[in-house]
Parts: sequence; C-alpha cells; structure tokens
Amino acid sequence: MNDFTPDYAHLADHIEAARLAYSAPEIHGILTGMLCGRSGNWQQILLEETDPDDPLVQECASGLENLLLFTAQELRSGQIPLYLMLPDEQASIAQRAAAIRDWAQGFLFGFGLGGEQQPQLLNSDAGEALGDFAEIARMNAEDFGELQEAEEALMQLEEYLWVATSLVWHEANYNDAE
Repeated sequence: MNDFTPDYAHLADHIEAARLAYSAPEIHGILTGMLCGRSGNWQQILLEETDPDDPLVQECASGLENLLLFTAQELRSGQIPLYLMLPDEQASIAQRAAAIRDWAQGFLFGFGLGGEQQPQLLNSDAGEALGDFAEIARMNAEDFGELQEAEEALMQLEEYLWVATSLVWHEANYNDAE
C-alpha cells in the first residue's frame, strides 16, 4: 500500500491549479461515493474538461488517485474514524459547514454513478443514512453562525458522515477481500 497521507490544503491547491469544477471535500465525497457504489473511472468524471497533457492536471490526478487508494483501504479495513477531506478548525464555521455539505453532495453524486444499486439497500439503515446525506447536502452553511453550539453540531455531522459512510459500505456487502 502507498504511504500517502491526505492533506486538505495541499490537495485543494492542486485542485485549484488544475481548474477542476469541484472543491476538495466534494471530490473526496465523490470518490468515496464511487467506491461505495462500485462505480469506476473517476478520471472521466472529475477530469473530463481538463487537458490530460497539462502537468498541473497530471499532478492533481496523481494526488486524487492516492486519495482514492487511501480511502479504499480505510473502507476495506473498517477504519474508524474514516478520514474526510475537510478544512481544519482554523477555517470559519461557515466554511467548514459548506465543506461538510459539499462532501455529502459529492458522496451522493459518486454513489449514484454506480447505477446498479442494490434495491434492498434503500430499505435498510444504509438507505436511511443516504436520506440523511441528502438532508446534509441541502443545509445552508450560513445558518451555523459562530456559536459554540455550531462547533459541536459540525463535529457531530462530521462523525455522522464517517459512521454512515462505513454503514453504507458494510450494508452493501463491500467489505470483502477483493
């Protein structure tokens, strides 16, 4: 396995330099959703409007591939907490709330790309978690303000996302030795 360590600021810089249409949290959500939904070819989705010969795009693609491999390893191992590509506590509450919202939106998009979801999954705890992701994806980041309660709510949402993601992964029977 590679010795990649996710770094939000580093990846966000690469994404911006490559001029991708998504934020770092949204991209990580997409990649994670694609893994859970067993969808392939993330490059086609994330890099479709870029120049594959551009060194900045190639460097970004390499970082995204490492993030995908890292996330796949975490999901397979049952790693808790699951790493989420989100800004650190130094970012404003509104920025962090927007990142959580973007991650959830990305996950739903990536998961939906799988196309052949197991119907029984939607009638399980995982289906309920996916519904919760949709609610999180619709939240207004500006509503959080700068209160201590908002800080706690963000921590709870982040914890919920990684637990629910693991639940979706496991209930979809993807925790096998592929």
